Amino acid sequence: MKRITGALLVVAGLGLPVSLAADHVWVGLFAKNTPFKTQGFESRKYFTGFAEVIKKRWKDGYTLYDLEQGYHRWMGIFVKGGIYTEQGFTSRRDIEKFMKVVAVRQKQGFSLTDVEWGNGRWVGIFSKGKGLGEQAFNLFFELDKLPGLIRSAYKQGMKLDTVTYGDGRWLAVFSKDAAWKEQLVTLSESFEALQKDLKRKWEKGYQVVNLEYGFSNWIAIYSKNTHFTHESVDAINDFEEYYRDIVMRWKKGYHLIDLADGKD
Repeated sequence: MKRITGALLVVAGLGLPVSLAADHVWVGLFAKNTPFKTQGFESRKYFTGFAEVIKKRWKDGYTLYDLEQGYHRWMGIFVKGGIYTEQGFTSRRDIEKFMKVVAVRQKQGFSLTDVEWGNGRWVGIFSKGKGLGEQAFNLFFELDKLPGLIRSAYKQGMKLDTVTYGDGRWLAVFSKDAAWKEQLVTLSESFEALQKDLKRKWEKGYQVVNLEYGFSNWIAIYSKNTHFTHESVDAINDFEEYYRDIVMRWKKGYHLIDLADGKD
């Protein structure tokens, strides 16, 4: 298990099951001082099964805070006490059809608060809540276009919420947020490079709010006004150990604020 805590890096080795790629890691971003009252974590192999989990959690008073798909698993962080008041989701195999649904949801007052691609489908989570507002979207094929898109968005008073790779292209989601004042976005070609980047940004007073992986790149989004404290990032090769780590973190007063997975 590779674990980054505060500005310190601790590395320990784990034996890997034959069924797992040796260079694949499950990543959890943890923090204290979150707005959540309680959390749940769910995982299913197929989205059809995960969709039923979402509906059940909604009935139990939870909202879906973060969705992740990778290495044959759909995963989600469910919370009570979050900022979302109403949610919906959609699944489409064609990105153009997916974006048409996004446009319809926007007219209904929803924001696209998460998007993932996996098993040949795009899945979007739509939410209503305080602080959610105007959004813009960009589809592009080459990651080197992202810095220019970010600069253009900043000039319009928008920040990068998330960027997702799927089916040969990238989808970047930008939004206006009155509370947002400062943001940094970095690219790392290895998890080791990401670890070094995290350490430098923590030392400068930034908190990481979103981690993504696609096409051999780790993307980290940082902010200085999150109110999160005691951030740590745990990267683990074995999924069962990953889940045990989440439970251990909960017992120590942490909340899970982001899920990611990719190459070590």
